[in-house]
Amino acid sequence: MKMSVLNRVFALALTASLVACGAPEAKDTKQVNDGPFAIIHHEASQQASFDVVQITDQLSDPWAMVFLPDGDFLITEKTGQVVRVSSDTGQITAITGGPEVLVSGQGGLLDLALSPDFATDGRIFLSFAEGTNAQNHTAIASAVLHGDELTDLKTLFQANTTEKKKGAHFGSRFVLDGKGYLFASIGEGFNWSHEAQNPHSHFGKIIRLHLDGSVPDDNPFADGVDGAPEIWSYGHRNPQGLTLHPVTGKIWESEHGPKGGDEINILQKGGNYGWPKATFGMGYTGKSISEFSSLPGMVDSILHWVPSIAPSGLDFYEGDKFPNWNGDLFSGALAGKQLRRIELDGETEAAQERLLVSMKERIRDVRSGPDGFLYLLTDSGKLLRLEPS
Repeated sequence: MKMSVLNRVFALALTASLVACGAPEAKDTKQVNDGPFAIIHHEASQQASFDVVQITDQLSDPWAMVFLPDGDFLITEKTGQVVRVSSDTGQITAITGGPEVLVSGQGGLLDLALSPDFATDGRIFLSFAEGTNAQNHTAIASAVLHGDELTDLKTLFQANTTEKKKGAHFGSRFVLDGKGYLFASIGEGFNWSHEAQNPHSHFGKIIRLHLDGSVPDDNPFADGVDGAPEIWSYGHRNPQGLTLHPVTGKIWESEHGPKGGDEINILQKGGNYGWPKATFGMGYTGKSISEFSSLPGMVDSILHWVPSIAPSGLDFYEGDKFPNWNGDLFSGALAGKQLRRIELDGETEAAQERLLVSMKERIRDVRSGPDGFLYLLTDSGKLLRLEPS
């Protein structure tokens, strides 16, 4: 049973009170940002030895996080709530005024991003499932954060997947490219794989919008004749990772295969990424989906996983805390219950390392922090920080 925000705050306060009264602590603590947080795991990996510091374990189905200018975290919970988490104490505060969302299966309140001008305009972007179990779609909205309230909520995009039913495969990751564009992933809806190849449908696509929701004139189908104007690339399955390469500015994407065939791709304008005509994946029954893993005119992935790790959350590490990780790509793994570190040689995989396997956590989001640490969200409700030992 999930705790309410008030109960979570009470639990945190009670823990602090017990520590103050001298109650024994089961785990080590370390003083970080003037607040004691538990070290719940230590690991010596190939390139770094690090501690896993738990900031809180009281989140409810967290899906995505961003870093606020004051150092706090803004986090979406799939259950429909935006929350602020204090970087000093781990206290959770509910943010009111969010959109009405469909909470069903994999659907709910999903990704978020800050406006490039957040310091002055306070605007954030949210993706979420909208509708009913009988008819739903992925939607994108923006709102202004004033203290602990969202105001000026505006719908920017609603996928045209009107035939979609039930709560599966919404995609919903964002990336802002720093040039005034928002890229977002839309899943293929699970039962509508064939629509990923239909350029008029938003199923299985990456879309590209101006930050006000309007369509850029240079999108590949901007005139709407040969495809939906919002579409940037197609032939995707269920993309739940999007990130910007810190040097090249190219957008990297990860997506779920079915039984194997997870992919990492580098997005190209108008690119067809193959699903379901070309894939390394098998159907959940073991039946072949396609005899082809590559086809002419389709963009090959730069790496794939068989069996599936279910990648979610994707980011390049940038920072001075882990110099041997600088420039490495990190992916969370849901089915794999691990963090995957990927060393690169240009745009080619050079090596991979499995991290945090013994923790057995479904890692939902991965973010390289402005302080040089690496941050993770887990489906079990934890916000974690990786720090050098």
